[in-house]
Amino acid sequence: MKKLTQTELDYILQQHSLWLQHQGGERAVLNNTDLSHLNLEGAVLHRANLTRTNFTNANLFDADMSDADITYAIFKEADLNNASFRDADLRNANFSYAQMPNVDLYRADVYRADFNNANLNDDAFNKPTIGNTIMTLRGSGKSECLAFH
Repeated sequence: MKKLTQTELDYILQQHSLWLQHQGGERAVLNNTDLSHLNLEGAVLHRANLTRTNFTNANLFDADMSDADITYAIFKEADLNNASFRDADLRNANFSYAQMPNVDLYRADVYRADFNNANLNDDAFNKPTIGNTIMTLRGSGKSECLAFH
């Protein structure tokens, strides 16, 4: 497993940001990488390859890992407060003893993920409310709306 320095990681995050904005750069492929004890606060790893990445004791406060492949990753004792894992593949990930208040796991695949002793809010898996929302159906030629209350 390759260990990255904070400087190497910061460069990869910069390149990934450019890739996401279609301005060159390249997708972050950090599979089998040791990022333990590094600072990823506010990192945007949307759609990154993070399979088997070690995030033990890493600072991932406010990180965006939505729609990423994070299978078999290790988040032991990591700070994941305010992190987003929307639509992420977290199968077999280890979150034991992680700090996870306000984490967003909406539609994440957490099959066989280990949340042993994790500080996790009860609403982490909740679907967003759609109350008082109006949806207009297109293509029907009618001006009808569906309202959810």
